[in-house]
Amino acid sequence: MASNADTTATLDPVMERLHRKDARPLTPEQILFEIDMCIGCDRCMLACPVPMSATVSIADLNYATISSPVSAQLAQFTSECVLCGSCVPVCPVDNHRDLLMLSLKQRLGPSWNGPIDAGRVQAVLPAGWNVATLLYRLREQPVFRDARRVPDTYLLHLVSESQILLLPPGSILAREGEFGRDTYFLLEGQCELSRSAASGEALPVAVVGRGEYIGDDAMRNVQQHAATARTQTMILALATPEQTMQRLMELVPEVRHLFEQTGHARALELLLQRVELFESVSAGDLHWLAGQARVRNYERSERLFSEEQRDRPTSAYLHVLLDGFVKVARRLAADPGHERIIAYRQGGDYFAGGLDMLGDRRAVTVSAITRTCVAEIAQPALMQVCARYPQVMQRFNERLQRYSHDLEAARTGLFAAVDVAAYRREQAPPGENANPLSQNEARASLHALVGDGVVEGTEVLVIDLDRCVHCGECEAACARRHGHSRMNRKGMVVGNISIATACRHCQDPVCLLCSRAGIARRPGGEVYITENCIGCGICAERCPYNTISIVTLAEERAQATAPDSLWQRVEALLNKGYGKEYGKKSLPVVASPSTPRPLEGYDSMVKKIAVKCDLCAGYDNQACIQACPTGAAFRVQPAGFFGSTETILQRQAR
Repeated sequence: MASNADTTATLDPVMERLHRKDARPLTPEQILFEIDMCIGCDRCMLACPVPMSATVSIADLNYATISSPVSAQLAQFTSECVLCGSCVPVCPVDNHRDLLMLSLKQRLGPSWNGPIDAGRVQAVLPAGWNVATLLYRLREQPVFRDARRVPDTYLLHLVSESQILLLPPGSILAREGEFGRDTYFLLEGQCELSRSAASGEALPVAVVGRGEYIGDDAMRNVQQHAATARTQTMILALATPEQTMQRLMELVPEVRHLFEQTGHARALELLLQRVELFESVSAGDLHWLAGQARVRNYERSERLFSEEQRDRPTSAYLHVLLDGFVKVARRLAADPGHERIIAYRQGGDYFAGGLDMLGDRRAVTVSAITRTCVAEIAQPALMQVCARYPQVMQRFNERLQRYSHDLEAARTGLFAAVDVAAYRREQAPPGENANPLSQNEARASLHALVGDGVVEGTEVLVIDLDRCVHCGECEAACARRHGHSRMNRKGMVVGNISIATACRHCQDPVCLLCSRAGIARRPGGEVYITENCIGCGICAERCPYNTISIVTLAEERAQATAPDSLWQRVEALLNKGYGKEYGKKSLPVVASPSTPRPLEGYDSMVKKIAVKCDLCAGYDNQACIQACPTGAAFRVQPAGFFGSTETILQRQAR
């Protein structure tokens, strides 16, 4: 068996890909003890969601864990294992099978250290190109320039899992506002980056060509593309899936650092061009200002500033949210142990001196609701821009004055009610009225919307309780269409609406971190389960809102194929939903991870699958909304429906 020194070089890349970041490898003595305790019952293999587990016995796996060489089949199974832990609770002798697998993964090392199938690489090469030419062009990319850190073997693995695109002039590589996870490395030709102005006109912002890349911001941050990339000439580009780039960045952390360094500066520059505060500032000066910024990342619930900080270092910075959501709170004087949320902010907004632009000169506590990326611009750099452009300082002061009449509302937290009627008036004939909420209810509502993460959703299913007759037809229609209901109409109640328990398609979905690409996002933002899913349950465990379920595939197929009784068919026809709700629609296929599927009947070995709302992707309507007899159920974008904090403050002030 290999010594501990043998695994040192591969420990970090292997550990990076684990579901359990706190897992610790077993010592050689512990490995031998656990294998000796194993009784060979194969219950762990039966519980394992990896399809290949049907072809592997525990005896073979135990032998491979302490002996060498390891067969190709067991090496593939080891690579496909996601360490979900399904094997642990079923073991009758309480073995740590997941940690035994970790030990085997470390001994085998990252799969990219092995040889590459030359046929797979040759299959993606364009006509007239050879491997040497392709490697030369890839080395022109700054992130691949260091051959010592990124050897040829890594690049060949990356190419074998990517696709080479040959596109004519006028083609769209990435569209502003859409979600995408591929990174495009330009090998030939050039593209123009443009963004939409308020008038809808496309404004050119940059030109990228050979040796540059597009799409890294969406790949790293799971956000919409900040600009549209349109080809100006015939281009040749390598389209690399997100899972493949993540694998490379785990193996070579310097690649991640270069991506982040370049991507943050580009994202901040594009964002500053959109901010009204910096209107009329030249592109060159904005480029300089973006280069002066320091970028920091914050995890969920981590504080950006605290009102308890005495030295107030945040007062010397302009903080710009590149992406993510934060909440702004202030401690209650009467009850210092509690805080009152006074605002929520998202990517594109900014803070001046940590005061959230409210201008009351009092400290506030700002915490990340989601993973948040913040650019910090120091006061000296900002003052240089203000000196050259006095109108920037004037706009800054005007914005502070614009909020002055709302200061009392901010201090007391007297927020206006969530006005469902106002939203309804935009969607239906006038004349509808909703019962207003009391001030206490409004404060609790805002706290719930922020604390429960509703504000970070992009498509939230809400039910107007004034119209709902509690028939349950929304859930029944969902079950008829998908085999299982992917929603629960009961959820958090805010005033006269209920926020149903269903996927919200968050702006920063933590469930999307799947090493097998079993869950993905369409360009429109819909998060869906792909054919790569093995039902390991990691996405369901990561989802903080319990909107993903794991079902056995046998149960799923039985639900989908079981014939309805005559009475069920008649009832469905009476409810006018039968024809529209049935039928299977195909979804886009996501590129699999590096491990191929060589075995026949691979899909038939899948045991479980994740189930979640995908906004009825592939259909022309959403079953739950279509089936509601009173129109009580509808989808909203939280910021547009509940209103921004500024809107709430202004409404209360009036």
